[in-house]
Amino acid sequence: MKKMMILCFSIILIFTGGCSMNDSQNGKNGNQEEAVKPKDMNPKDLPQVPAFQDEKTREYMASTKEVEPGYYLLESKLKGFTMLFPEDGEYEAELSSNNGKNIESVAFNSYDKKSNIVLNAQVKYYSQQSYVNKPKTMLEIISEQNGYKGEYEKIDQSGKDIYFAHMKEVFDDIDRKYNFSYSYFGYVKSTEKEYLGVEYNFTFACHKEDQPCSLSEETARKTAKKLVNSITFSTEGEKNEE
Repeated sequence: MKKMMILCFSIILIFTGGCSMNDSQNGKNGNQEEAVKPKDMNPKDLPQVPAFQDEKTREYMASTKEVEPGYYLLESKLKGFTMLFPEDGEYEAELSSNNGKNIESVAFNSYDKKSNIVLNAQVKYYSQQSYVNKPKTMLEIISEQNGYKGEYEKIDQSGKDIYFAHMKEVFDDIDRKYNFSYSYFGYVKSTEKEYLGVEYNFTFACHKEDQPCSLSEETARKTAKKLVNSITFSTEGEKNEE
């Protein structure tokens, strides 16, 4: 009888102790990395790319996990939206702003040494502003800012409507082979929540004149649409509005 009791007690220990140990291990190995934000980590432990090695830029990085090759996840400081961010991207403080409540502009540049293509980008988040709910008004403002007189392509996606346009600008006053740029701009409006939207502008150009450049409208458009399509609104931003 005594042996039977010892055996039963041992079995209980194995199951309860084993389960507890596994849960602990899973919590330590599976969630510890995500619990600590990149901005609070030692740069030596972060990916060795500009997005994490630049002090100001890594404040916007949501995780060290690569979403897809060459891209990580940016999260706005107001937690209003997330989007793909190139690994060689760096935050531009002079062109960025944040009112601490419902408007945030994030500017960054990205230089791909292999292709010799530089990207200058800016995304501006709005919430709880009456004009944000009027795509026509927003597009009129964006068109004026970019000197654009054409139409916008409308792309319907789950949770959002995307308005997309582009321009090629040639700089005749610049004496260089690569004297042009491609700009992609427009507006992303939430279809799930009122008064919520993002204005964007992505401009691509060749950086160094003495090096080959593979910039084409097709590749620039593909990258621009990848970034625009990745913009996702977050309900976390609503906490800042209360």
